[in-house]
This record gives sequence, C-alpha cells and structure tokens, in this order.
Amino acid sequence: MTRSGQAWMLVGCLVIAGCSTARTSVVRSISPAPSVEKSTVANHKISEENTTGKETSSRYTTNKTAFPPETPEDQVPADETSSTIQLANSEVLDTEPAGATAAEQTAALQGASSPPGQSSTPPAGGGDEFMEGSLLPGRIRQEIPPSPGSVDEIPIVGDERVSPPLVLNSVIDSVYMSFPLLRNALYGRNIANGANLAAQGAFDLKLNADLNNQPLGYYQTYRNGFDIAQPVLQNGGEVIAGYRAGRGNFEPWYGNRQTNDGGEFMMGLAIPLLQNRAIDKRRAELWITQVGQSKVEPEIKTQLLQFIRDSTVAYWEWVAAGQGLRVARELQALALDRDQQIRATVQEGDRPESDIIDNQRLIVARQVKLIEAEQKLQSSAVKLSLYLRDAAGNPFIPPNSMLPSRFPTPMLVTPEVLEADIAFATSRRPELLALDFDRQQLSIELSRAQNELLPTLGAHVLATKDVGGPTSSINDKGPFQGEAGLQFTVPLQRRNANGKIMMVEGKLAQNMAKRQFTADKISVEVRTAVIALENAYRAIGQASASVRLNEEMQRFETIRLNEGASDLLRLNLREQATFDARVQEVLALLGYFAAEADYKAATAAELPEEVLVPAN
Repeated sequence: MTRSGQAWMLVGCLVIAGCSTARTSVVRSISPAPSVEKSTVANHKISEENTTGKETSSRYTTNKTAFPPETPEDQVPADETSSTIQLANSEVLDTEPAGATAAEQTAALQGASSPPGQSSTPPAGGGDEFMEGSLLPGRIRQEIPPSPGSVDEIPIVGDERVSPPLVLNSVIDSVYMSFPLLRNALYGRNIANGANLAAQGAFDLKLNADLNNQPLGYYQTYRNGFDIAQPVLQNGGEVIAGYRAGRGNFEPWYGNRQTNDGGEFMMGLAIPLLQNRAIDKRRAELWITQVGQSKVEPEIKTQLLQFIRDSTVAYWEWVAAGQGLRVARELQALALDRDQQIRATVQEGDRPESDIIDNQRLIVARQVKLIEAEQKLQSSAVKLSLYLRDAAGNPFIPPNSMLPSRFPTPMLVTPEVLEADIAFATSRRPELLALDFDRQQLSIELSRAQNELLPTLGAHVLATKDVGGPTSSINDKGPFQGEAGLQFTVPLQRRNANGKIMMVEGKLAQNMAKRQFTADKISVEVRTAVIALENAYRAIGQASASVRLNEEMQRFETIRLNEGASDLLRLNLREQATFDARVQEVLALLGYFAAEADYKAATAAELPEEVLVPAN
C-alpha cells in the first residue's frame, strides 16, 4: 500500500471515531408501538384509597354493620368455677387490641435492621435489583424478632404479653418485602427490559471493513476499505458512507476496483417503497418487546393477588388455631380445678371415690384434645412463616405471645351492590389487562404478516468521488459519479404471508374467547365470594347463639352437680357440648375471614396501582 493510501485509511478511521462519538442512538428516539383499542381495564381510574387498600369496594364503603352484640353481662355466672370456663363473645368478636402504633413499628423495624449510627436505607445499586423503584412507600412493617427454634406455649388469659400482637398488615408487608416468589415475578421486568434492549440492537450503527491483497501473480492488486451503515427506524431504510482504495495492476474486467491515488469516498441511501416501509421484522420485534415491558406488570400483579390471598388465609388459620388452643385449655382447666374439689368432698364422705377416677379420665381425654390443638397451632405457625419473614428474608415462626386475643368484628354484607362489585373487579383485575397486551402484540404480528403480502420495491441512490492523482491518462475515475436504481420482487402465490395471516388471526380469535371467559370467571368468583361472605356471617350468628345456650345449660348443670342432683357424666356432656360450640364458632369466624380474603382477591380491592421493588 502506498503512503497516500495509508494516509487516507488513517483519515477514514478518524472519521469513524468521530461519527461514533457524536452519534445519538436512533433507538432512543423510537416511536411507540402502534396502539390498539384499550379495554375497560386500561381506562378505569382507581381512587387513591383503593390503591392503598384502605377501601375495598362499594360493599365495604357503604355497608359496615357490626355483628350482633355479645352476651349480656347478666348472663355470665358469678361463681368462680363458671368464670374460669367462660369464653366471652367479646374475646372472639371484638376488634383487635391496639398494638404498637404505625410510627413505633416503623421505628422499631429501622432500629432492628440497621447498626447503630447507620442509616436504615439500603445502598442503591445493589446486586438484587429489578430495574427501578422501592417498596410501596407508606407501608408499615411490624418489627419481627429473630425466629425461635420452636413455638412457645400460648399464654393463659391474663398473662402479660412478651410481644405486641401480630396484625395482618405486617404479614402482607412481609410478602411485599421478602416473599421469594414475588421477587421471582419481579425479575420478569429484567427479562422484558433485556428483550427490548436486544431488539434495539437491530438499529445499532455498524462498521464494515475489508482488506484484499494479491501480491503474487501477473496481476498484483491491493484493495482495502470500510463503510458505516445506520438503519433508519422511521421508514425501514439504511444510510451508508465509506471509503475504499484500489492499487496495482488490475484485470481489465475488474477495472472498477481501481481508484485514484487518494482513494474513493462513497455515500448512499436505500429506502423500501412498498414492503417493509411501514413495518418490517426489526421494527416488529422492537414494538412487541415494548408491549412486553408493559405486559409484565399485570403478570406480576396477578401473582401478587394470589400471594396476598394465601398469606391472609394462613394468618387467619393461625389465629383460629390459637383460639382453638385457648378453648381446649379452658376445657382442661375445668377438670383440673374440679379435681381438688372432688378430692375434698370424697375425703369428707360426700362423694364416692370413683368420682376421682372419673374426673382423672376426663383430664386425660381433654389432655389429648389439648395436644391436638397445640399441634394444629404449631403447624399453622410454620405455614405462616412462608409469608412472614424477618429482616434478613428468612422464614419467621411467630411465637404464641404474638397471637391476637380475638378476631376482628365481622361486617354485614348485602347483595345490593353485587353488580357494582363485579364492575369494580372487571376494571381492576390484571388478568384482563394482560390479555389486552397479548392482543396488542398479536396485532403487531398481523401487521407484519400483511406487510409480506406487498411486493418488494426498493429504491437506492449512491454517490462516489475519487481523489488524488489519476491512475489513467484519461482520468476516468476523477469526475463525481452518481447512481440511482429500483429493485422489484414479488412471490406470485404468497402462501407464506397468507399462512402467517391465518395463524395470527386464529390467535386473535383465541385471545378474544379467552378474554370473554376470564371476564365471566371474574364475575363468578365475585358472586361466589359474596355468597360465602353472607353465609359465613349467618353461620357466625348461629354459632354464637349456640355458644350462649350451651353455656347456660352448662351453668345449670354445674349448679345441679353442686346440689347433688347431677353427676360428672352429665356435666361432662354439657362441657363437651360447650367446647364443640366454641370450636364451631371459631371455625365460623375462620370461614368468614377466609371468604373475605377470597372476596378481596376476586375484586382486586387491595391491589396497588404500581408494584414497586423491595429496597434490599
């Protein structure tokens, strides 16, 4: 290669470097994907109260009637034995006791999760990120101490609590912050963003270079060159510019490869006029991945709804198991307290000695029930630990000292607002929005398939100019040269395009059918949840009445036993009936709050407008 050629080669490289530095990425100015008709889900505006979960739906904003009042005080026996076994309805149906305030719980969590003198805010840019955001601002998480190795015993009524009672919001906050499957869903954002970034790569500025030397033989030639190409997003064309140099003794039929001493500069443009003008493979992939970035959000919310529902049910099962253990302990305490009384009366000769054996039999039988209740509580606590996690993200088994003393007060539900609930759920459920994004992606695919029906008609223009000393006496390379042309191709049968159109239209029809079924399914889920709520509320009333009646009969039977008009067998039957009634009341309350969790999941009432990323 001559020195002049090497000089021009160096100049070309500098030009490329300058173009790369000054170039603004074409993809950053990408126009949005073609929009399609938005569904009711996309257009519905949700109030701020609904997004934070403070309001669930019209059912809970317009109809909040407290459950019927508890047992009057004049029905509670005054003697010590009866007061020991009395499980007042106020302990079951009253509101939750006030634990630590929101500010105190937040301060305690920050103090527990941060070393002294260090901010509790995690450093930004950690390795476990989901592209953006931090966990729902304003949410409060209750402080969770280190997980114990086993479940402690539930405190007897009146014992001083070691920890504040665990509330449902703390469990849900733990799901937002630490639940692994939610984090798994959030990583879908990374996948969608990566797919979009890869699609943008089709519009990267490209550099091509070649070096072809033939130093041996009769025709000794030296050719080198480079060019840069930039795809154009708006019309599917391509802009190209480059430089080449050809030296040596060329074959006569390859005379166009030779350039003047300074080489040849080139610039050109190619534009499709029919096929690939409005849409092509590169732009279709880009737009589909853009829609995919939006589609991942309702997919995350769909899973989040299920996680919240499951964690809520697990929490109420744990509370119900704690109530069941309390009832079993009180039943056992009756037999234990009566044992001393029976022994005293036997020593005085007022009772036969067999009464002691009979009461011991009751103690053993009730101890078995107590063990079963303890096992159920331990199992429910372990199940709850899947959703309740400590600051390090490890499962936390809540101790019995964190059990609330009662269930909240159930609310009266009415069917008058059922249609409003269904409309509310249809506008909120993320499954419908995900299907709308699927349809938008299919619409882009359909446009691409219809594009392939068009014939290929492309236009190009090319301008070249040689510089430097001429390589021939006539200087045929010296003048400015311009070229323009058209290219036309068309498949006559077009089976490829027609087949793709048929396939995409079939998928669109499937999408519409699936969306209709999903909307119908949401309606059924809301109706089923409302029916379950209504019947569970009625069951609580009947169960509470059964408890009151059985307690009255137990009190009468206890009086008759003290007067010598009854025996332990009859009293045991009364106590067992009261125990069964209390267990049924606990199960009725559990059924109500499980149905409430299903209702909130069906209406998406507590679904946030945006699921942000845990800040850890």
